[in-house]
Amino acid sequence: MRLFTKYNRVNIVASILALLLGSVTYYFTVRYVLVSQLDDNLRTEEEEVLDHVRTKNTLPEPANYRDQQVRFEAADGPVKRRFSHTRLAEERKGKEEPYRELRFSVSAGGQWHTAYIAVSEEETEYLLMWIMLITAGMIALFLSILFIANRLLLRRLWQPFYQTLNGIRAFNLSSREPLPAQGTDIDEFRNLDEAIRQMTNTIIRDYEVLKNFADNASHEMQTPLAILNSKLDLLIQDTGLSMEHHRPIQSMYDAIGRLRQLNQSLLLLTKIENNQFGYTESIDLAPLIETKLEQLEDPVRDRRLAVHTELSSLQLPMNGYLADILLNNLLTNAIRHNQDGGKVEIRLRERKLRVSNSGAAPGFDPARIFDRFIKGAHSGGTGLGLAIVRQICENYHFGLEYSYADEVHTVELTFN
Repeated sequence: MRLFTKYNRVNIVASILALLLGSVTYYFTVRYVLVSQLDDNLRTEEEEVLDHVRTKNTLPEPANYRDQQVRFEAADGPVKRRFSHTRLAEERKGKEEPYRELRFSVSAGGQWHTAYIAVSEEETEYLLMWIMLITAGMIALFLSILFIANRLLLRRLWQPFYQTLNGIRAFNLSSREPLPAQGTDIDEFRNLDEAIRQMTNTIIRDYEVLKNFADNASHEMQTPLAILNSKLDLLIQDTGLSMEHHRPIQSMYDAIGRLRQLNQSLLLLTKIENNQFGYTESIDLAPLIETKLEQLEDPVRDRRLAVHTELSSLQLPMNGYLADILLNNLLTNAIRHNQDGGKVEIRLRERKLRVSNSGAAPGFDPARIFDRFIKGAHSGGTGLGLAIVRQICENYHFGLEYSYADEVHTVELTFN
């Protein structure tokens, strides 16, 4: 839920509760005032009755007017004076109507009587109803204006925030373009925009430093590695060396080869992480897989592997070099970690690529198989092949899963 929507709901609910509470309080206050006015009228009528009794020592005549009734009943003694709400029959309307009634005792001619003076509440109820209808209309109008104002005003107020948010989403390190400044007179959004632009500028500078370091380190390592490799080539070709000397030289030669491969893999992984392969094209994976299998015929034949393919055409928008690296690492991994006379199965259908190969169980937690430098005890690789596969999949938002069952390793990619 968006923030301004949540705020709008909370604000409206709080306003409704406050207005309801205020309306209830207002209703009882107005009703109290109107009833008090009726009570004042009843007290005036009471004084007139008592004055009549004091003057003439007789009760006045009972009365039944349009909005007032006066009646007397004989009593054994005085009763408690009190006001009450009651309903009395209205002869003209033929039904009962609400009245405000005052009961008190009066003594005339040596006899106690209970006097009842009632005033109609019809006009009071009618007036109260109109007051509450007008109040309800004002509340509805107020809530409507408040809702519309919140929708329009808050949307405008939060516009700089959403512009900054869109800028963050569109931010790309490979373009090295800082976020544009957002013009706003709201201090909080202006401070947020400035802090984010400073952060992105710092990220760009750190990225440049890291990129330059990786490029320079890789470049500088190539020269001494090439020199060492050439010198070892000369030593290996020296016929004056005995077999005892050839073995350590061959070990150094292999170690330098792995170091060169490791350097290239780390550099490639860094470039993929930094999104330096921005160019995309439509790649058909089926013919690319067939091409890679042709290139890997020699290791497949040497290990007597049975390769089964089930390929359907699938076009993917991605960088061609990364597509080649992705398939090369998957297929090379399936061949390298296979067993002699084993099998490799490749299925490409329903926007999924599944590469399966026979082999012994991994000697580590299978959940870490895509981590860097995770490899089997007898693996001759760098431990970066599947890490590069995972990084490519993350860049293109491909699904990637690994499983091992019945002595078969399976890596499955799901394309969106």
